[in-house]
Amino acid sequence: MAVIRLSNGSDIAVKLTVAETIAAIQITDGTPDFVELPGEEGPIHLRPAGVIAVIEDTGRRTAGFRFGAREAE
Repeated sequence: MAVIRLSNGSDIAVKLTVAETIAAIQITDGTPDFVELPGEEGPIHLRPAGVIAVIEDTGRRTAGFRFGAREAE
C-alpha cells in the first residue's frame, strides 16, 4: 500500500505499491489530466500535478513523512 501526499497537505492511502502508484500518475500528451486510483473506500480521482510525494505505508497507519527542524544559526 502507498500513501500519496498532496500539495494541499492531505494524505491519501491507495491500494497499490509505490512503483505502481508512480506509474499510474504519469501523464503523457493526449491523456486526461486526472487519474483514478483504488482507495480504501473506493476509487480516488486526483490530478497528478497536485502530488508532491509517494511513499510506502509501513502498516502502522502513519505515512512516515518527516519534517526536520532547522538548526540555529
